[in-house]
Amino acid sequence: MTVIDAQRLANLLASAQNLSNGTADRGRFYEDVLEYLFSNVPGCQAQRNSLNQFISEEVDLSISNFREPDGLKMLPEIFLVECKNWSAPVDSAAVAFFATKIRHRGCSLGVLVAANGVTGDPVQKTSAFHQASLSLFEGVKILLVTSDDISKIATTQDFVSLLHKRFLDLHCAGTFTLA
Repeated sequence: MTVIDAQRLANLLASAQNLSNGTADRGRFYEDVLEYLFSNVPGCQAQRNSLNQFISEEVDLSISNFREPDGLKMLPEIFLVECKNWSAPVDSAAVAFFATKIRHRGCSLGVLVAANGVTGDPVQKTSAFHQASLSLFEGVKILLVTSDDISKIATTQDFVSLLHKRFLDLHCAGTFTLA
């Protein structure tokens, strides 16, 4: 299994969090973090900033997943990644719009990377958790990853295990989780 270059990951994450960088630059650095992580997963390839033909929806990362034995075996062949490097938790409207992007692209899975989590209560399934639950009911799965999660990743296996656990937890809890 590939070892993540801890210094490179830390530098990318620090650039994404550095307030002296402009908002757009911090967003691009955050996308760089996720592109780096997914590109180290066996069988995964990332495509950046895909715009639909109507120029109405942009996706930060589109992932092709060839489901290698050491890779993301539980996840579908194509899925989307939305990076939200917001200073506040991501709200339900943003989760709903991401779910719409996933549906419009004919996908069944998206990974929402929300630097500071999401709004609402996971037990009561309020706010963003409610939107994730509604999306699951409609066949659209959304996994949640935070900057705190990313800071704990040391190997590709850590990242793969995190995504597999969140995928299982999504089905068990009926909404995305941070467990």
